[in-house]
Amino acid sequence: MRIFLDTEFTDLVGIIHETKLISAGLVADDGQECYVELLDQYDRDECSDFVHEAVLPHLRPEKHGLRAPEAAARIKAWIEAFGEPVEIVTDSPGYDFGLVANLLRDHDCWPANLPPAMPKRVDPTNVDPGIERYFQYQPMAIRHHAGWDARALAYAVEELEENEAMRKRFSEMLDKCKAEKESE
Repeated sequence: MRIFLDTEFTDLVGIIHETKLISAGLVADDGQECYVELLDQYDRDECSDFVHEAVLPHLRPEKHGLRAPEAAARIKAWIEAFGEPVEIVTDSPGYDFGLVANLLRDHDCWPANLPPAMPKRVDPTNVDPGIERYFQYQPMAIRHHAGWDARALAYAVEELEENEAMRKRFSEMLDKCKAEKESE
């Protein structure tokens, strides 16, 4: 089972303040989702201007907010409920996986079915067009929201895989036609 991961965090660079996790969105191949917002991991004054403008206004702590130990436990339980090994897929493993891995480790909540190795990284240049299409087709979707961004990543990777499979089938059909033509 693949799980597509996206996060939002305080600052991309982390020069003035340590980069801290704000929210995490996880979407499984089968469509199941887990989304958490952390209430006690950061202060608003640690957030970049971009985060103040594009991320914080879309948070709903009254609905999704959890303290870090509860968020780690929820993510762990959600991943372990699959009952099979999972693979994390992200376009930014250093930030997304690193921040979530730290949350899980800090609270002794590493899921038994999640290998500790780095996740599968998808190249943003390959998935960005699909992510853009997702946001075009989903007018209610919110950019820079970990839940919506994880959905967009899942959509884009699936679209990319379907296109690759179609190209492969087309190539096989061409090869078959060439072989038939040569045998005539």
